[in-house]
This record gives sequence, structure tokens and C-alpha cells, in this order.
Amino acid sequence: MTSKPRRSPTQPRRKDRRLEDDVWMDRFLARAGFGHLAVCHEGEPHLHSNLFWYDGESIWIHTAPVGRLREVVDAGATRACFTVAEHGRLLPSYTPLEFSTEYASVLVYGSLEVVHDLTTKRQALEGLMAKYAPHLVPGVDYTPMPDKDVARTAVFRLTRTARVGKHNVKPEDYPAYSYPGESFIDAERAAGRITVKPGGGD
Repeated sequence: MTSKPRRSPTQPRRKDRRLEDDVWMDRFLARAGFGHLAVCHEGEPHLHSNLFWYDGESIWIHTAPVGRLREVVDAGATRACFTVAEHGRLLPSYTPLEFSTEYASVLVYGSLEVVHDLTTKRQALEGLMAKYAPHLVPGVDYTPMPDKDVARTAVFRLTRTARVGKHNVKPEDYPAYSYPGESFIDAERAAGRITVKPGGGD
């Protein structure tokens, strides 16, 4: 029995939706609000979802100093993949088999490491603040992070080795409709299910 040759992870099945445009992928990675990092260690998968900062070369993520991701990376898991995705309108068709959706995604492969250098960690954390709070000025709107806070934060760097983008976007007048589901977080807030810390803080 002849086995099929293994397809490269950057070769999607739908070649017509593949994008190798570096400018497009850089733009999407720079603006996406949330990402998902996947690693595997000793046969066990681990998926970590978090805010992130992309500096044009590497992807930076921060966590608490202890946790499952830190454990698997310290144990030797250095290969990882990272993805961002967004879906748009739903695209109906004459049969459910042909229904589709607008979407855009980027999948990045690379090597993952824990960053120990204090200066590099600070640069990554400042990059995160600049991305998610560009309207706030350090030293004016909030106190810049002291060294002790930087030291107690785990920072991970994913150094890119390969990536691929995919998208399916239709013209404005295409017969499409918006996803009918509501925001789960908005529904939780409206129902009064607010997250509070054990001590009563938020």
C-alpha cells in the first residue's frame, strides 16, 4: 500500500484561498486582538489563548510565572504554532453542503522560548501596552512597570519559521447575512454573571 506524500503544513487544501502576501499577514497579525498558541509535549496537546504582540518578526505572549504553558516549555516543548482568525458574514447556497463564511486567518509556525532577560521582557510588555492601550500614556495615565513586576511576569517569544494566510471575502453586495448569535460576554454581563476574585475584588 502506497501512502500519500505528507503535505506541508503551509499548503492548505483550498489553494485558491491561500495567501502568501507578507504585507497582508503582517497587517492582520498586528491588528488581531486575540490569538491561540498550541504546543505538544510527551504526546499531550496544550492550547493557550491570550492577548499578544507581534513586532513584525516574533510573537510575544505573557502569562503568570507559573502555569501549564510554562511547565511544558520548561520541560522541553519548543516547537509551536500560533493562529489568529476572524469570521465575517455567512454565505448561503442552494444546499447546506455549499454554505460557507467569510473569514481571514494566519497560521504561524516557529520555536517557542521563555524570555529571561529583563530588558527584553520589558520591551515586550511595553509593546503589549502600546497595542491594547494606545490612548494611555505611561507616567501620566498609569505607573510604568517597576522591575519587580516585570520579573514576576512570564514572557514567551515565538520566533517565526513559516506561516500561511487564508481568506474568503466577498463583495459588499454579495447575498450574505450576519451571524445571528449574540455576544456571549455581553449576555453574561446582562445576566449579572460578573467575575469577581475570591476576596471580593474585580
